Amino acid sequence: MSRKIIYVCIWLIFFPNPACFAEEKKETAQQEIKDFSFVQYKEGGDQKWKMNGRSAEVMDNKVNIEYLSALSFGQGTILKLRAREGIFDKGENIVHLNDDVVMASTDGTKLTTDHLVWDAETKNVSTQTSVNIKRPDMEITGTGGNFDMEAKTAELKQDISAKLVSGEPEAMGPLMGNSQTTITCDGPLELNYKQNRAFFHGNVKVEDSKGHILADRIDVYFNAETRRVKLVIARGNVRIVNGENITYSEKAIYLVDQARVILPNRPKLVIKNDSTNQ
Repeated sequence: MSRKIIYVCIWLIFFPNPACFAEEKKETAQQEIKDFSFVQYKEGGDQKWKMNGRSAEVMDNKVNIEYLSALSFGQGTILKLRAREGIFDKGENIVHLNDDVVMASTDGTKLTTDHLVWDAETKNVSTQTSVNIKRPDMEITGTGGNFDMEAKTAELKQDISAKLVSGEPEAMGPLMGNSQTTITCDGPLELNYKQNRAFFHGNVKVEDSKGHILADRIDVYFNAETRRVKLVIARGNVRIVNGENITYSEKAIYLVDQARVILPNRPKLVIKNDSTNQ
């Protein structure tokens, strides 16, 4: 069968007319296609997304794909996906990717997981399993998440651990002046790349070699140009630990570039020495 005929068959499989669809449902025929390839176009003729696979098995409304790879074209961003296995739901325009799943975008974000659901229409992706996100300025792990690649937002649900680049090289502050800061929390974590911010919730701990901060919530703001942490706001049951000394407050504002901590609302400082606590 020539390549042209194969593409015509694929088109009929994915976009059948009502009569063809009814016949397919009645017979529930199974088809196998080698070197599977499919493209969906926008109204103007530009490619919306395309999907390839080593082979595909077509059954009713679903297509099982081996060694799937896909490209999704957005506004200034191309999303690349690959997995050992994929299931394409033709009716819902949703793809389930399984086993060695990798998603990468042209803005430098790379996501790896064992299972991912990709909505080809909205370009959103989600997972209920462990996920790792890497960017040049951060690495984050967690369990479960939703990602909007057009809006450049993400939410990780629980068990969050983030390693962030913080401060400018010359700013050596007491808590976050090092080149790397680690933040852990129960979750969720809300990320907004466009607005350069990240909100950590639930038993949050910010840590580097100089000490650590604990709070109910930590808001982190990044420099729009360098992508380094420039501001940290801790809220609720805040404890700043530096060696054996602890400062208690309901809120703490850390200006990373200035290496300065602001503690409003009458904070309490506990200093431990050899004989007494003050």
